[in-house]
Formats: sequence, structure tokens, C-alpha cells
Amino acid sequence: MDLDGIILIDKDEGITSFDTVQKVKRFFSIKKAGHAGTLDKAASGLIVICINRATSAQNLFMSTFKRYRATMVFGEETDTLDRYGTIVRTSQVREYSDEEIYNILNMFLGKTLQEPPRFSAIHKDGKRLYKRALEGEKFEVDPREIEIKELKVLDRNEKSLTFEVLSSRGTYIRALGRDIARQLGSCGYLTKLRRLESGHFSVEDAVQLSALSKNSAIIPLNEALKDIPQIKVSRDLVGLIYQGGSIVKIFSPTELDQLKKGYNRVTFENRLIAIIKQEEHPSYFKVFN
Repeated sequence: MDLDGIILIDKDEGITSFDTVQKVKRFFSIKKAGHAGTLDKAASGLIVICINRATSAQNLFMSTFKRYRATMVFGEETDTLDRYGTIVRTSQVREYSDEEIYNILNMFLGKTLQEPPRFSAIHKDGKRLYKRALEGEKFEVDPREIEIKELKVLDRNEKSLTFEVLSSRGTYIRALGRDIARQLGSCGYLTKLRRLESGHFSVEDAVQLSALSKNSAIIPLNEALKDIPQIKVSRDLVGLIYQGGSIVKIFSPTELDQLKKGYNRVTFENRLIAIIKQEEHPSYFKVFN
């Protein structure tokens, strides 16, 4: 089966993102596939899987904002910052006012620096952090810039908090839970995490692995990239693009003026021909011939 595009999977808890991709590859007999953002083994929810030629645009899907729903408990912190870890810290638990919660959550809105979990897949000096942690190494974790656009309370009591967050690529929700608890003068860890959205994709449109069928919807790459500005070209121009023609030479002044800053889709009869990146000068990000 010759497949190209995107498939949306609703991952269950207890399976890794890597294993999810492998199951999809085997089911459809796909040679090439990859996901657009790791989801913790302990988490559930949306994974965007790029199939065959769509893997060339994988980074575009990874860079989108993602929405999560998370539940955390106060009074204990684990080394993994989720329920699978070992308790490494405890604290008193008290009742927080609505104003306290509101003010603390507002502190995390916008661009901030976040220290990723020690148990994460980030590389440090050629070695993943979780491997260093498992081996008992002492090491510093470098903070990373993240951005949170939305953060709101869904439910709470004295011992737990459920919240929804819309965050940038590279944000660790486990670390966000840790930092919320610490700002409240306590400690905490996540007991539940679910990804609801990735860019314009929703978990409501995803299929569970157990329900996969040969008729499961594969979203064409051009449709999957609908948020990216589009330039429609003629058949003659398609041939020149496939031959590697210079953008500034083969595109008309009018077509060049249509290019938006960042990424642009080049299409012919609703077929994706190329992606152009417009910075100081336009360049091909990928040609799909």
C-alpha cells in the first residue's frame, strides 16, 4: 500500500511513542514513519504520525503548540515527576485559595525558562538524561525557554489540581506540575496526563491502536499543512521546480510577493509540490517530486 500523509493516533497509557509508531508501520506495511512530538509512556492522547513523504515535513508539525489536560497531587514529589517514580520529597499540604492558585498559574504564562525533568530523553554530552539518572550520575539540567499561551484550572481540592495548558514545543508538563507545586510552597507530581491537541489536530479525530483498520483516515500532506500559506502555480512551473530551478528566477514578481515570512506551500491542482521557506531570501525547504 503506497501511503503518504498523516494519521492521528489516540495513544493509551503504558506504551511509548516509539512503539506506537512501530505498530502503525507494521499494520500498514509502511517503510518510513515518525511522530511529531513524544508523549510520555505514562500519558495518553494525541500522537501525530507522519507517513512516508510526510516525514520530510515532520519538524513543521513538531513546532506547533500543543494542548494538554493534567492532574497532579500535592505533598509528594517523585524523581520522574509522575506516579511511576520514587518519592524523593514530601511536604505539608494545606488548602489554597482561588486567588493563590490564579496568581501562581499566571506566573507561568508567556515565555519563561523551564528546567526539564531529570528523567527525560534530552541529550547532554551525547547521553540521554534518563540514562544518566538511572545510573545515579550527578548532573545539572540546563533550563530551556518555553512559552505557555493558556493555563487554567479545571478542578481542584486540597490535595490535587487538574489543569489544562496550551504550550510550545519542548514544554514538559511534568516539570510544570513540579514548578506549580513549588511556587505554592509544596511539592507535587502528575498522576494523569492527556494530550488533547497538536496544532489544528484534535484527539477527537484520532483512532486508538486497537481500532486501526485499513480504512483508517490518512490525511493528505497538503491538507495536513493547511495552516501554512499557499501559492498556486501552473503546470509549467511545476516542471521547473522539479528541475531545481532558482526560486527568484522561475517565480514571477507577483508570485514572489505572495510569499509570507516563514513557510509557504506551493501547490498545483491541490497537490503539494514544494515547501518554500521565506527569510531574507526564499529557499526550498522540501520539494515533493
